[in-house]
Amino acid sequence: MIISVADIENAYTKIKNSIINTPLVSNDFINNTLDAEVYFKLENLQNTGSFKLRGATHKISKLSKEIINNGVVAYSSGNHAQAVAYAAMNNNITAKIIMPKNAPKIKIENTKKYGADIILYDTFFENREKIGNEIKEKENRTLIKPYDDIDVIAGQGTAGVEIANELQSLDIIPDIYLCCCGGGGLVAGTSTYLSYKFPNLKSYAVEPDGFDDTKKSLENKKIVENASNVKSICDALLAPMPGNLTFPINLKNLSGGICVSDEEVRKTIILLSEQLKIVVEPGGAVAAAAVLNNKINIKNKKIIVMISGGNIDLELFRSL
Repeated sequence: MIISVADIENAYTKIKNSIINTPLVSNDFINNTLDAEVYFKLENLQNTGSFKLRGATHKISKLSKEIINNGVVAYSSGNHAQAVAYAAMNNNITAKIIMPKNAPKIKIENTKKYGADIILYDTFFENREKIGNEIKEKENRTLIKPYDDIDVIAGQGTAGVEIANELQSLDIIPDIYLCCCGGGGLVAGTSTYLSYKFPNLKSYAVEPDGFDDTKKSLENKKIVENASNVKSICDALLAPMPGNLTFPINLKNLSGGICVSDEEVRKTIILLSEQLKIVVEPGGAVAAAAVLNNKINIKNKKIIVMISGGNIDLELFRSL
């Protein structure tokens, strides 16, 4: 395997004092409605508002002093941007972050607030990887990729350590794990750990309609790209295709992929706000949307649902 359980446990030891051990919560109304036991992992309550801080913090913790002095560079639609900026700020190193001009305002503003230099680019005419690699070469910065990096995947997997620890303390053995999926780093890391702790667990990647590249890739057993003309409100999950590192892990670990519509996501954000009293961004709500819209048979089962982020523009939240 590309990544081991030991890699994830070592990452947790390294970063646990720099992150929040986010809660795993259940809700009687939702459980009774679905006739199931659903446990939501609230990574929207993580510092910077998403799970991405785990991977960024772990990656930066592994850099040598000589490398770190030159700073880091990253590209992201927002959550990885904030995470890298925050982790860099906490380690007194400089960060340059490449973000799309149309990224949610809250994500751009927070990234600036954490002290990063922002470079905005046009998603139609420019390529973020190209810009990132140019800055890396010119300024000798370390490029921190959003998902296709072993240290980042191990860092994201630490959410799985917390889930497993809490479930074991409650004597609960889960049946199904549903995780939001863009490039696949979070589901790769967490499913690796959870599958080890709970061998009979069935894990699924959940994606927005039109961005179901992981679902299609799992079905075809090879990497399949999304069409270029599709749109979704789930800005955090719009990766063009699975990662070269994340896909083989997910092919081994996952039982399949599920996709949900933007309308189902909107309704889910409202229900989570009303029932769990939490603010969830569209990309962070897709796994919950799969459960709440009966995309999979969960009757009488114990389900873990990843809520991966909460960075939603207030205008959008109000409009919902």
